[in-house]
Amino acid sequence: MKPRDWIVSKQNLNQLMIYLEELIKEGKTPQVTIKEKVSGDKRSVEANKFLWGRLYKSISQFTGYLPMEVHLLCGHLFLSEQKTINGVQVPYVRSTTDLTVEEFTFYIQNIESYFAQLGWSIEQG
Repeated sequence: MKPRDWIVSKQNLNQLMIYLEELIKEGKTPQVTIKEKVSGDKRSVEANKFLWGRLYKSISQFTGYLPMEVHLLCGHLFLSEQKTINGVQVPYVRSTTDLTVEEFTFYIQNIESYFAQLGWSIEQG
């Protein structure tokens, strides 16, 4: 079984319990590791403002696409992976909110490099 990270909250605690019960009913033995979430694991508010208020906005002006369309395009370009559902590989795009600070930095660098090759510069925006 592929490991799955689960950030527990009051809102999803019941879903976690259901998920674990289903695994046990299937004869599987889940192994649970609990650690406290560190706030530094996710990007800062300033980084999010840069992504949406500067980077996506600048690329939006360059391409003519809305910032949300730029966000979706970049997700497909740089955050796509494959998941298996019932033995079938299906495309999946990770959410930027799930990225660590390191992954988020790499994501930004990929975007800047990709669009720079198309003639874009952040100074234009």
